Formats: sequence, C-alpha cells, structure tokens
Amino acid sequence: MPNFKTTLLALTMLTATAHAEDKPADLKIGILKMAALTNPWIAQQKGIFAKNGLNVQLVEFNTGNDAISAGRSGAVDILLSIPGTAMIADERGFNLVAIFQNEVAKPHTPDSGSVQVRKDSDIKTLKDLIGKKVAVSALHSQNTVALQTLMTQQGIPLDQITWVEIPFPSQADLLRTKQVDAVATVDPYTTQLLTSGIGRVISYNYVEAEPEMPLGAWFVRRPFLDKNADAIAKFNLSIKESIDWMNADPVRARAAVTEFTGLDPALVQTMPMIGWDYHVKMDKWQGVVDMMKTAGELQQPHQASEYMAPELKPYIEKQ
Repeated sequence: MPNFKTTLLALTMLTATAHAEDKPADLKIGILKMAALTNPWIAQQKGIFAKNGLNVQLVEFNTGNDAISAGRSGAVDILLSIPGTAMIADERGFNLVAIFQNEVAKPHTPDSGSVQVRKDSDIKTLKDLIGKKVAVSALHSQNTVALQTLMTQQGIPLDQITWVEIPFPSQADLLRTKQVDAVATVDPYTTQLLTSGIGRVISYNYVEAEPEMPLGAWFVRRPFLDKNADAIAKFNLSIKESIDWMNADPVRARAAVTEFTGLDPALVQTMPMIGWDYHVKMDKWQGVVDMMKTAGELQQPHQASEYMAPELKPYIEKQ
C-alpha cells in the first residue's frame, strides 16, 4: 500500500503535468500592415488565439522578404508570404513549407492587383507599354511575374520594357509626376489611385494570369514543423476562425480593416473585399508554380504538393 510521501509525490507530479498542459504555447507571428492581414490581428484582439491555447506575439515587417529572412533566423516562428516568393526562398535553401492558406485572388475583376497608368495617358493596353517605364515592387515577385506572364502571352518582349523597383507606397507619386508610365500595384494602392483620379486600370494582372491564385499563405521552416505540430494545429484552427469571422459580416470586416490599417474609412468602403479563403485549390497553386518556373524564378520544375505540410492538406479541395 503506498505511503503518504509516495501519494503526495504522485499528486504533485500530476498537478505539474496538468499545469504544463494548460500553459499556452508561445508563437511569434510575422505579419505586414496590410488589409489582407487584418484577420490574425482580429484573432488576437478577439481572444481567438488565447481560446485555442496560444500566446501569440504579432511581429510587423515592411516586406514579405523581411519576414522570410526573420523566419530563417528564428526571429519569428510563422510568417505570411505570397506563395511565389516563399517558393523561390525554399528552392534557395530556406526550407519553408506552407501550413495554411490565408488569401486568394478574385475569380473575376475587379481585384486587388492592378496595372495602372495615368488617367490622361494615351496608353490603353499592355502592348502600349513597349518602350515605357513600369514600376514594380520587386523584380522577382509573384506580382511582377503575373504581369510578365500576361505580356509574354501577348507577344510583348520583356526586354523592351524598363523595369524599376519602387515600393508600393511610393508608386502613386511617381506615376502622378510622370517619372514612370505605369505601376503594378495592389490594394489599398489600387483603390487609392482610382479614387484619387490619378490612375486608370489597363490590367488586373493576378486575375488575368490565374484567377483565384493563392496570394497569401502561412509558412514555417520544416524543422519547426517537426517539433511543434500541436501549436501549428492550434494556429490553423485560430486562423480559420478569424477568416470565418471576417467573411461572416462584410460591414464588420471593413470596420476591422480600417482599425487595423489606419486607412481612411471611405477608402476601405470602396475597396474590393479581401479574398480571405482557406480552401486550397491544387490547380491554382500549381499554376503559380508553373508560372514562376516559366519565368525563370524557379530553377527546377516542382509539384505544388512539395510546398504543403500535412497540416494544410485537410483544407485541399477535391477536384
């Protein structure tokens, strides 16, 4: 029969184990200050992360590349990236894998991604950009590759375009002052250019290159995935709940976008709603892979499934 000390020790161990199981898992999440990332902010503000057993720190970066670099160094555990950029990084040794999808392009126009010229410009189509100067946020980004894919399909020689790297926030001023002839941009800058009377859309490059292409997904480094499956499952559940929260009420969602981003409420009201969507379409992911390979950004052919963790696969739609 166990003595008092043995019983007391067993109870102490059980209590310690219970407390350890109750302790929330700590996660550092890399985000950007953009409308499409309002949902993880909502997950924090509304206690969704906490309810699911997570203690989350949101770490803000200026660009997706900065977030990827932070992920490689261990400064963040989970990061949001446009898939094309993460695919390039993974092929170059960053060892990234997608755990959850956050956003996709619209099935039809209007959409977030646009190519715009000045409203008074005589440029009407992409072919009119031959010999012109076009501003892009990054020369090797999925956004730029989508535009270049469309140009190639239309027989436009890419080497007859002058490409300049300009951050999204600076593009409008350069277009307005005629320092560039066109910009490839995304919301809120797409809508800002239109509502300000400066810009006119000649192409919605995401939709026209691959409707519903994935535009945002959550990635981790594979070693982190192997050691933190439970925390990742809780993260995925939380992001799913946050997306459902955003999609359930467009008025409420726009108010949240306004609060998170600090954008003018009137501007947010006119923006196309963000395509928050965790349902993965393999053909759309493969379309991005093939587009990036054809453009020379990926050096080897790949299957989209290579970039997907087991935790993502329950959300893949049957086709």
